[in-house]
Amino acid sequence: NTASCRSAITFIDGDRGILRYRGYPIEELAEKCSFLEVAWLLLHGELPTQAELDQWIAEVKHHTMIHETTKKFLQGFRYNAHPMTMFISTVAALSSVYPECKHVLDPAIRRQEIVRLIAKVPTISAYCYRHQLGFPYVYPDNDLSYPENFLNMLWRMAEPKYSANPVLARALDILF
Repeated sequence: NTASCRSAITFIDGDRGILRYRGYPIEELAEKCSFLEVAWLLLHGELPTQAELDQWIAEVKHHTMIHETTKKFLQGFRYNAHPMTMFISTVAALSSVYPECKHVLDPAIRRQEIVRLIAKVPTISAYCYRHQLGFPYVYPDNDLSYPENFLNMLWRMAEPKYSANPVLARALDILF
C-alpha cells in the first residue's frame, strides 16, 4: 500500500525486483555499506568519504543518550504497555526536550533533528523493550558500532562489557 511518486531518493520497480537508493542498487548497499553510510547517502545524495563518514558517526554517537526526563517519561508507562505506543509517545516527547525542533523550515535545525532521531531511536527502542521485561535500562556505549550498541542496550545484563555476535550485528546493520 505504498503510494507511487517521482523521487530523487528511491526508485522501485516491484515487477522487476529493482530497488535503488540515489541510483545505487540495494544489493550493493547491503553488501558494502553500513546503515549510517546509507543514511548519509539518503541525506546528501552521495556516499560519504571516509572523513565525512568518521565525522558523521561521531556526530550520531554524540546524541545517543536520551535526557533523564525522557527516561523518566518512559518509566511512567504501565509495565504491560504496548512497546509501539511507548516508542511513538517518547519520540513525540523529544520535542519537549528540544523545543527548537518546531522550526522545521530552518535547514540547520532540521539536520540537527535528523541526527538526533537517528541517534536516539535505537536507545528509545531498546528502553521500550527492556521496560516491558522489567529490566533496567542500559545506557548507550559509544565504543560500539551503531548496531552493536543497539544490541548492547537490548541484551546487556551484568557483564562489564557487552560483546555482540558480529554476524548478528552485521545482519542488523543491513536490516536497518
